[in-house]
Parts: sequence; structure tokens; C-alpha cells
Amino acid sequence: MSPDEVLLERVIATLRKVKLEAILVGNVASVLQGVPIMTQDIDLFVRDTELNRKKIRLFAEELGLSIFKRDEAISEVITAEGHELVVDFIFRLSHDQKFESVRSRAKRVKIGRHYCLVADLEDILKAKKAANRPKDQAALKLIEDTLRIRNYLQRKSK
Repeated sequence: MSPDEVLLERVIATLRKVKLEAILVGNVASVLQGVPIMTQDIDLFVRDTELNRKKIRLFAEELGLSIFKRDEAISEVITAEGHELVVDFIFRLSHDQKFESVRSRAKRVKIGRHYCLVADLEDILKAKKAANRPKDQAALKLIEDTLRIRNYLQRKSK
């Protein structure tokens, strides 16, 4: 496994340990579905509950991360950050993307010895369009091209 996969496996194992249900979104989720893109953080979509906020604090403690809150245009985010790891906990992807509906389309992907839910590329694309930040705009074409190729290959195999 690559160092990135080892780190991601640690994150997934810690989510399980603190019993925090999360969906992998953002560029890491895109990479796992074939999008050729780089990223410096791990984005996790979670329900915004007081219990989940406590679990996020436990998660950060388990990994020795500092925690801080920031507000962005589309989404309130809590960031857990350390020397080699940045994890953003996102409570809202866009105004009409509910956790349950994103989860219903997510795929279960094995990372090391653990499984995680990975948001569908269509949901990631929609969230990036809604966020409309320069870094999200830069990823749009790569995601759209990957979706176009994936859809073409699926039609061809039928």
C-alpha cells in the first residue's frame, strides 16, 4: 500500500473506533473512482448532530490532531489537522444534497482491511459546482471527463 493509502486506512479505522458514520467526498473520493487529481486533505461528509461533533473531537484526539471550525460559502466545516494529516468534516455539501440521499448512492470501497463509503462522482461534481471555489472549479473538467468515459464504457459493455 502507498503511504496515502496507509493514512486513509488509519482515518477509516479511527472513524470505526469512534463510531462516526461518514461518507468520503472531495478529491480523495474522486481519485478512488479514477479521477487523475491531487489533493492535500481528506473530506468527510457527516450528519450535523451534537453527538457527531463529540465523535469528531474523539477522532481528533485518537489521531493527535488539532481541531478548528471554519465557515465557508456553502458549508460549515470542522477541520482536524496535524503534521501529516488534514481531515475536513463537512456538514452540508449543497443546499439540496442530504446525507441520506448521498449515502444511498455511495459505494463501499475497501481500503486496506477496512471499508468506507465513497460518494458517487455525480454527487461530488454537484457539490464542487455548488461550492464554486477556484480549487473546485479546477477539478470540474477532470471529474466531468472521467464521468463521460465511465458512462461510455458502461454503455459499451451492455
